[in-house]
Amino acid sequence: MGVLRSWLLPALLATGQAVLWPGLPLLLDRPVDRVEVAAALAATALAGVALGWRLRSPVGALAVIVPALTLGLVATPTDSLLLLIFADVIALYSVGARRPGRVTFAVTVGLVAWQAAVGAFLYRDLREYVGNTVISVVVYLLAAGLGRSRRRWRAARREAAERLARAEADRRQASVQERQRLARELHDVSAHHLTSIVVTVTAAQRLADRRPELTREALEFAAGTGRETQSALHRLVAVMRGVELEGGSGLGHRIEELTAGFAALGQPVTTRLSVDSVGGPVGEAAYGIVREALTNALRHAPGGAVEVAVRQRDGAVEVLVTNGAATATGAAGGLGSGRGMEGMRERAVSTGGTLEAGPDPDGGWRVQALLPESAASTMERSLRRVRGPRLADIAVALAAAALPVALLVVPDPTMPEVTAAGAALATLLTAAHALPLLWRRRAPWAVLGAVLATTALWPVVAGLRLLPEASMAALFAGIGADLVAVYTVGAYGRPRHLTWLSIPLAAGVQGAATLLTLALDGWLLEQPIAPAPMAVLLVPSAMPYLLLAVPVWTAGFVLRARREGVVSRERRAVAASTAGAVELAYAERLRIAAGLRAAVLRHAALVTEAAEAGRLDAVLESARAALAAMRDLLGDLRVDPERAPQPTAAAIEVLCRDLRVAGRRVELHSPAPAPVLPPAVDVSAYRLVETALSAGDDGPARVTLGYGPTDLRITVTGVPSATAGPVAAGLRARVAAIGGRMTVDQTGTMDVWLPAQS
Repeated sequence: MGVLRSWLLPALLATGQAVLWPGLPLLLDRPVDRVEVAAALAATALAGVALGWRLRSPVGALAVIVPALTLGLVATPTDSLLLLIFADVIALYSVGARRPGRVTFAVTVGLVAWQAAVGAFLYRDLREYVGNTVISVVVYLLAAGLGRSRRRWRAARREAAERLARAEADRRQASVQERQRLARELHDVSAHHLTSIVVTVTAAQRLADRRPELTREALEFAAGTGRETQSALHRLVAVMRGVELEGGSGLGHRIEELTAGFAALGQPVTTRLSVDSVGGPVGEAAYGIVREALTNALRHAPGGAVEVAVRQRDGAVEVLVTNGAATATGAAGGLGSGRGMEGMRERAVSTGGTLEAGPDPDGGWRVQALLPESAASTMERSLRRVRGPRLADIAVALAAAALPVALLVVPDPTMPEVTAAGAALATLLTAAHALPLLWRRRAPWAVLGAVLATTALWPVVAGLRLLPEASMAALFAGIGADLVAVYTVGAYGRPRHLTWLSIPLAAGVQGAATLLTLALDGWLLEQPIAPAPMAVLLVPSAMPYLLLAVPVWTAGFVLRARREGVVSRERRAVAASTAGAVELAYAERLRIAAGLRAAVLRHAALVTEAAEAGRLDAVLESARAALAAMRDLLGDLRVDPERAPQPTAAAIEVLCRDLRVAGRRVELHSPAPAPVLPPAVDVSAYRLVETALSAGDDGPARVTLGYGPTDLRITVTGVPSATAGPVAAGLRARVAAIGGRMTVDQTGTMDVWLPAQS
C-alpha cells in the first residue's frame, strides 16, 4: 500500500504528460522538434521519479523537480507541459504535510523566487508576467496551506492514538491503583485503632496482678476505640459504595444518592441540581469533585451544613460545594490519602476546566469548578485545532480575490484592455468578496451570507457603468468565493442536516445577481429587460450555479462525515477504555467494602460488645481477629503492578502445577478453557483457589472448574483449613463482594458459584 501511495500519482502525471505532449502531436502527425521531445521526456522522467520519493524526502524531491521543470519550460514550446508544471505544487504539499512550518515557509519563498526568475525568461509582456506570477504565488500558498492542514490533522490523530494508549494503560492499572489507594486509607484504621486495642489489652492482661485498675481502663479504652473504629470503617464503606458506574442513572440522580449516603452519616446536605443530561468525562469529573468535596467536609467539618449545586450554563457544567464550620467533634481523620484537593484539580483540568477552592468568610469552605462541555472530549479539542484560521484559509481567500484580478492582467486579444483605475476597482471588489473566507471555519453561515451580500455590488457596478466589460467578466470569475463558502457550510456548518440549504441560497442569489448585471450592462438582448421576463429567466440563470454548487457542497459534506467519523471512533475507543477503568476500580471498591462489612466490621462490633460486657479475653480475641482480617485485606491490596500483575482464572492451571512441583498432589479438572469473565470475577476466581490451597493443608487436593452460561462453579476438595475460621470468613467476604455464594462441608470441600456475566 505504501508503494502504491508513493508511485501511483507520479505514474499518472508522467503518463498523462507524455500522452498530452509530445504524444498527441506525434499521433496527429504534427511536426515536433526532436530536441524539444527529448527535453520534455527527460523533464517528465526526472520529475516523476522525484515525486515518487516525496513522502520520504519532500524537500529532496523538490530539489530534483525544480531543475527538471526549468529544463522543460525553457526547452519546450509554451503550454506544452500543462500537466508536469503541477509536479512542484504536489511536492510542496508534501513538504507542508511532513515538515515543520519554518521549512515549509522557506521552501515556499524559494519556489516563488524561482517562478519569478523563470517567468522573466518566459514572458516578455509585463502584464502577462505579473498575472502569471500572481497565479503561481496563490497556487503555492494553497498547496503549502493545505499541506499544513494535513500535518495538523495527522498530528491530532497521533495525539488521539497516544491518548487511547494512555487510557488503555490506565484501564489495565485501574484496579491496581485503586487497591493501592484503598490500602493507604485502610492502613490508618488498622494502625491507629485496632493495633492500639491489641497493645493496650495485652499490657493490661500482663500487669493484671500488680495493677488491676488497668483492666478497667483497658476495657473503657477498647469500648471507645471500638466505636471509633466502627464509625471510621462505616464512613469508609459509605465513601467506597458511593461510586456508581455510569449507566442508566443521570448525573443528578447519582449525586442525590451520594449526598443521601453522606447525610446518613450525620452530615446535613442540601442539593440544587439541573444536570441529568450530562455524561461522559465531564459527568464523571463533576461526580468525582462532588464526592471528594463531601468527603473533605465529613473529615474536616463534621456536622457542618453542606450545599451542593451543579448546573449547566453557557456550554459548561458548574460545580459548587460549600460547607459551614464543624458543629460536631470527632472529624474523620485518617481516612484520606492527602491528595483530595490535588485530585479534584486533576479532574477539572482533564476536561479543560478550572477549579478554585478556599475558605469562606463565615469560617466554612468553598469548592467551585467550571467544566466546559465543548472541551470535555479531547477528541473534540483536536478537531477544533484543525478548524482554526490557518495558512490554508488565508491562501483560499487570497486565491478567490487574486485569481479574477490575474485574469484582468493577463493579456487577452478578445477583450479590451483594462485601465489601471478599472483594475484597482475590480481588485477592491473581489477582495471584499473574498475577505470573509478568512473566518470560514469559525462561522460558515455568516461567511456565506457575507459573500453573497457582496455579490449585490455587481449589479450596482454594472448600472453605474463603473467598469468595462473585461472587468465585469473578472467579477463573474469571483464565483470561486461563493463555491468555497458553500463547501465550507457543507463541511462545518450547523445544524448538519440543514447545510444543503446553502445550495439553493447561493444559486438563487448568484442567478439573480448575474441576470440583473447582464441586463443593466447591456449584455442581455442588447437592451434593458422588463421585470416580468427577468422573473422567467431567473431559473435558467441560476441553473449553472446550481450545477456547480451541488458537487461542491457534496464534497464538503462527505469530507465532514469522514472527519467526524474518525473523531467519533476515537472518542468511543477512549470512552470504552475509560469505562473499563471505572468498572475495574468500582469492582475493587465493592470487593473491599464487602470484605470490610463481612469480616472487619463484624469483629470490630464484637470488640465493643465484649468491652462493654467486661470480657477482656474476648476483647483481645476479637481485636486480633479484626486486625488479622484487615491485614489480609491489606496484603491482598498491596500488589506491585510491575512485578506481580493480577492473575486470573486462566492462571489456576499454573498455580496447581507449581504446587505439584513443590511436592503436593493437586489435580485440576477443567472441561473447557476459561471464557471471558468480568474483571473482578476473573481475578477473584484465582484468589479464591489460591487462598483455599494455601490455608495450611498439605494433603491431596482437587480443583474443579465448571463454566456455565451464567455462572462459574469452583469446587475445591481436600482443604479443611479453608472451610472454617478466619480463612473461611475472608473467602465468604470476597465471594459476597462480587455477588456470588459459597458453601462448605466438614469433609474439607468448598463450593463457590460466581456470576460469569457483568
